[in-house]
Amino acid sequence: MRSVTAIYTAPRYRRGSMTPSVTLEVYTDGAARGNPGPAAIGYAVYDGDGRVLHKDSRVVGVRTNNQAEYEAFVWALERVVKMGATDVRFYSDSELMVRQVNGQYKIRDPRLRDLNDLAQRYIDSLDKFEIEHVSRQNERTSRVDAMINEELDEYEK
Repeated sequence: MRSVTAIYTAPRYRRGSMTPSVTLEVYTDGAARGNPGPAAIGYAVYDGDGRVLHKDSRVVGVRTNNQAEYEAFVWALERVVKMGATDVRFYSDSELMVRQVNGQYKIRDPRLRDLNDLAQRYIDSLDKFEIEHVSRQNERTSRVDAMINEELDEYEK
């Protein structure tokens, strides 16, 4: 008979709460048809078990691709902060945005700088934050991309 050793890890709790903190995974995407052109943004929030907790998408008017990517990121950040999340890992197919948020690239565009500043205020309210660049072919990124393309298709009818 094989012995099994159970390892117990005490849950982390949100500040001022007795609710355990869970790492959320958030996938964001933004797209503009034309650059600039009609744009849509979207996100999907997953729990630690891979279940979708929340997802949303919407048309935001005329934007550049980079502006749409940032707006999707900020919108998703706002949502997870309102959900009470304290530990969040973001994924985006926008290498530029990810590197700018991580401080690896300078932000020259004033609109992107403003969006980054807003994002940083939300990030500062989290206990743990990470953002990672993923391929457009990533399954979860593709789902968000499909949501925003449906929004744009509907908008352009």
